[in-house]
Order: sequence, then structure tokens, then C-alpha cells
Amino acid sequence: MTPSRFLLVALIAAPLACTRPAAEPPQPPRATAASPPAAPVVAGAAPGGWQLDRSTFDPAADPCTDFYQHVCGGFATVDHIPADRAEAYWSHDAAAEANDRAIQQLLTGDDAADDPELGRLRTFFASCMARGADAEHTREATLSRWLRRIDGAKTRAGVMAVVRELHGHGVDALFHYTGEPDRTDQKRYRGELHQGSFGAGRLGRLSMYTDSTPAGTERLDAYRAHVTTMLELSGVPAARAGEDARTVVALEAALAAVALPFGAQWDPAISEHPMTPNALAALAPHLEWPAYLAMVGHPADQPVNVTSPSYLTVVDGVLATRPVAALRSYLRWQFLASLAPALPARLADERDRFSTLAGVERGALARTCQLETLKAMGVELSREFSTRFIGPEARARARAAAERIQAEMASSVKAMTWLSPVARAATEDHIRLLAVKSGFPDRWPATGSFALRGDAFLDNVLAARAFEQQRAWARARAERRRDSWEAIVYPNAAAGMAAARLTIANGFPDVLSNSIIFTAAYLRSPLFQADAPPEVQYGGFGAVAGHEFVHVLENHEFDSIGEMHDAWTPADVHAHDARKACVVEQASQFAVSDAVHLDGGKTFDENVADLSGVSHAYAAMIQQLGPRARERGSDGLSAAQRFFFAYAQHWCHAERPAAAQANLRDDGHAPARFRVNGPLANLPAFAEAFSCRSGAAMVRPAASRCAVW
Repeated sequence: MTPSRFLLVALIAAPLACTRPAAEPPQPPRATAASPPAAPVVAGAAPGGWQLDRSTFDPAADPCTDFYQHVCGGFATVDHIPADRAEAYWSHDAAAEANDRAIQQLLTGDDAADDPELGRLRTFFASCMARGADAEHTREATLSRWLRRIDGAKTRAGVMAVVRELHGHGVDALFHYTGEPDRTDQKRYRGELHQGSFGAGRLGRLSMYTDSTPAGTERLDAYRAHVTTMLELSGVPAARAGEDARTVVALEAALAAVALPFGAQWDPAISEHPMTPNALAALAPHLEWPAYLAMVGHPADQPVNVTSPSYLTVVDGVLATRPVAALRSYLRWQFLASLAPALPARLADERDRFSTLAGVERGALARTCQLETLKAMGVELSREFSTRFIGPEARARARAAAERIQAEMASSVKAMTWLSPVARAATEDHIRLLAVKSGFPDRWPATGSFALRGDAFLDNVLAARAFEQQRAWARARAERRRDSWEAIVYPNAAAGMAAARLTIANGFPDVLSNSIIFTAAYLRSPLFQADAPPEVQYGGFGAVAGHEFVHVLENHEFDSIGEMHDAWTPADVHAHDARKACVVEQASQFAVSDAVHLDGGKTFDENVADLSGVSHAYAAMIQQLGPRARERGSDGLSAAQRFFFAYAQHWCHAERPAAAQANLRDDGHAPARFRVNGPLANLPAFAEAFSCRSGAAMVRPAASRCAVW
């Protein structure tokens, strides 16, 4: 995952698992010219009864040549991907299946009839699952009411009135206002204006509008055709739908041309532009700020931060110059794209078709409705799931495991002599004072009491969104607590408040509070297995924790309490850049295919976190186990070998060709093979653990090894 708030995107929940019962008796690593024969296997298992599951292994692959293939080659093929998925992670999916069963039990059971919160969750889920004429009729009626409201906007003032109504229900047409941490006052939130959403959804990368390659042109054409179909299905005459779609895409392209890349929206060097309401009115007079700011409750005497004044200027020009009919088409599309899963079946199905990668079947309705319940009532679902199925013991054990890695990293900073003494002291404080938030909070955010009906899914979604929007607006006037779990996070499944996304297995770092959240869902075996040997915990969950801690250190512009205070000198930055160049060069040498190499610059943030995270996790293991780390257990493996097997199995990944292409193009993470082989080839401890000889592919010469943190 990537650093919070500068790049507050969570890593696709990273898999860990080498702890399920073995399908066959464990075998030692295959002996090769680069790897002398291992000691004979002793019958039995590692301490505690844990057994290594070798079902993912390719025993024909030499661990010293391609460790990822050796550990994951038996899994990393398309036949291990469910038909309704584009990719699969071995360990993550095992945990997800267990979590899904628990959540389905929550949402469909008939127990706990006296629990009103659980009853509301079940009502919402049932409304999503409802099919048939009555459910369709209710959705149609609500859709028609909103479309009539949009079509009734005959003037620019009417358009802005509709924009305000849409914003009140979480449809971010043109721009949006929300409460964000105040960078000038660590104890407060403030109001901020951000760019609006783009209707392409999962494929809505800004580059889509400007990519002139054949593949880019094909994606944009497919998107335009999808907009045409959605407009026609919503009631726009077929003869007009194509022209309206071209108008909509052209308008989005005009906004995309000046929109900030995602990470830049949180970079204070780019996005810090506080303005008074009067200055805002002068910048974009057609957006009717007095009415808008009154609606969101922004105090008239307080500035609002505008992350991109140039974007708002273009929005103002669009509103002032585009035909009102074009603006109505754009608002219709924004409504349809934002609320697609809750719309009548013909529209929901078309949106699902467009969003699904080639070769992937449509997912089960229950899975869709589970996600929609999380998006609408995430605090309630997270609380019920966390307290019923995870509990305080797992929470405490995971926190303790993460804190052991944290302590090792903090103590290691003194040896980082490439940093100046002042920078070393600040860095040590930064990691030592990092708040590790594990599982779920003791104090939960407020939940709503809005009406719900078992046959009115679209109405329920709109009501839930209206409640959440009011929360986002009110946050702008609120106190900010460092122990809060209310940071906005961006997992792939659904952006939202961290406390409302705890059923997504992930870790969410937040540099503005110097904290990190490991969600309740991540504490499910085998992602975190409390009864496994310590080396397995270190190699899996520990390496993930180390990865996240490195993201915190990379954001050195923030101090130990989350305030903007950079103790680094230009010399420190230069020294870091020299080490960064090594990591970038290594990644850029990785051949994804005969014609394509990995972009080492784009993937640096994740690659350096992988490299340093696994290194510190291993060091923490050695601190705990000492010489025992190199002794073979009853399973014939040393603790060091089990550590590296755990690390590699964490990343066992299979993806369809279309997903591989999309991930390489859009994702900041390297392919799984590099995430395993890249870091481990830099670690002498790996070569020692598997007796790899000098010159083996998994043994980098000392002169070419990379080390940053």
C-alpha cells in the first residue's frame, strides 16, 4: 500500500499464508548446482504443530534461481482464478473466504433478533438482493423522480441547484467539498474543495482521455459506447444518446485536462490554496458559492482550501459556456455512473458488463450486495464483524507483532549514517512514536437512524449517502483526534472512512496522524495466524507491517505527531536519492515480458517498502530467535527458511492477461514475482538460508545490492 494522504491509497490487500495443512508431506528444497543438498527431512512439523503447505510450490524450480516460481509456481496460473475474478491471491483469498462466510452469516442469519443494528444491516442487504417486479418498480420510480429533477434544470442556476442536490447524496458532479485534516493546525479539520469524479469508474484514469495509442483509443471508444448505452437505457432517445455521450465525454476530457493526479491532491506543495469565500466567488463566480457554502455549513468567516484553483476555473468556464442541455446530460451521466449498482437491473447490468475485465464472469449478487452494504453502512458492518468474529485477543496479538517490528526499525536508525544526526533523530522519533491501530477501535463513529425498507434499495442507498455526506461536511468544523479511526482511505473496493472499511483486509497508513491501521479483516488466518511459529508471523504479517512503516518514513516531510516539519537537509535528500536510484535501476531491469520492462520509477514507493520491510522483519526475527533461526526443526526446515517461505507465499498471485496489462499500466506495485525475487536477492540472509552459491540469480553481488531503510 502506498503512503496515506500524500498517496492515501491502500495496497490491494496483501496475501500471507503458509499455514494451512499440507496437501502432501513437506519436501526439502531441490538440490541444484547452485544449491547443495538440504539436510534430510525429519518426519513431523515445526514447533506448535504448524505445517508448511506446499500446494503452491513448483518443486522443479530452483529456489536460488527463481524463488517466486519455486514457492508460487504451482498456484500462479489462470486455472486457479475463479471465473468471476480477474486475479487471485492464495493467502489473501483464503482469509477473504473465511471473512465472507462470517459476513454472510451476519447479513442473512435470523439470530440476534434483539440487535437493532444487525437488523438494519439485514434490511439493507435484503433490499439489494431483492428481485422481481415490485423491487424493480420501486427502483424505477426513484430513478424517474431524480431524472425528472435533472431534466427540469432549464437555466444555469437550475443546473447549480441540481448540483447541490446531487452533492448532498454523494454524487460528486464537477467538484466536491469535504472535511480534511488542517495542515496548519494538527488538532482541527478544515473545509476543502476537490475535483469531481469521472464516470469511467475503475477505468477512469485521467490518462484515458489523452492516451492516443491504439489501446488508449480503444478504451476511450469503449467508454463512450458505454455512456451511450447507459443514457439510452435511462430513457434518452436512441437517436440522441450517441451525441449526448460524445458531449459528456468531451466535457469530462476538458476537466481531466486540468485535474490533478490522485497523489498531487494531497501534496501540500501543490494543493495548498486557502481562500476566503469572497476570493472563491471571484475565482469561480458561476458556482453560486453563498448557497453552496450555506448548504455544507461552511462558516462565512473561515477560509476553504482549494486543492486546484485552475481546475475550479475550468469548471466555472464549463458552467458558464456549455449549453444547458449539455450540462444536463453530464449530470444525468454522473447520477447513473455513481449509483449504478442500485439502479434498475438493465442499467446495473450494463455498468457491470463495462466494468468487468475481458474473460471474467459476472460476480455473484450476494458478493455485490455485501460490498454495497459496506459502502453504505460500513461502521455498522465493521463493528458487528470485528466484535463478533475477530475480538480483542487477536487485536492485541497483532498489535504486539507489529510493535516488535516497529521497535527493531526504530533501533536500526542509529546505524543509518547516510542521514545527518538531526535527520536520524527525527526519523527514529517518527517510527518509534508511530501509533499502531490494530483490528478495530474502542470508540466507534456515530451511525445514522435514517429509514430503511427491504424493497427500496436505491432509496436506501441515497439515504445512507445523505447521512455520510453530512458527516463529511460536519467534519470540516470538528476537532481532530490522533487516536481517531476516521481518516479517509482508498482501498480498491471502496473509498471511505477507515472505521467503516474494517471488513477489507488491508493496512492504512496516515502520515497526518503518524499512525497506521491494520483492519480487523487482516487479522484473519492465514494473513495473520497467531498460533504459527514466530518466524512465520515475521515473514508474513511482520513483513507487511514493516512495509507500511517504511511508507511512513518515506514521508519525512511530516514529523512524529503528523505535523509538517521536515528535519532533512538537502544533503539528506541527496543521500536518499542515491539509494533510491539503486532500487529504481533494479526494478527497471526486470523483464515483465520480452518487450516490456517494469517502470522502476513508478513502482519505487512500493519496491522500497518491500525491500526494507522484509529486511527489518527478518532482523526482528533474529533478535527474538537468535542462533535458533538457523537450526532445522522436525520438518527439516530452519526457521529462516520458514520465514522466507512465508514471505513468498504471501505474494502468490495469479492474474488473467487483461488484468496483468491493466495492473502494469495503472498500478504502482510491481508484479508479484518481482516483489518476491527483487527484495530477497538483495538479502545475504536469503542466500545463506538456502545455501545459494555466488552467481545464482537470487544472489546479487555485494556491489549491486540495494539498501535504503
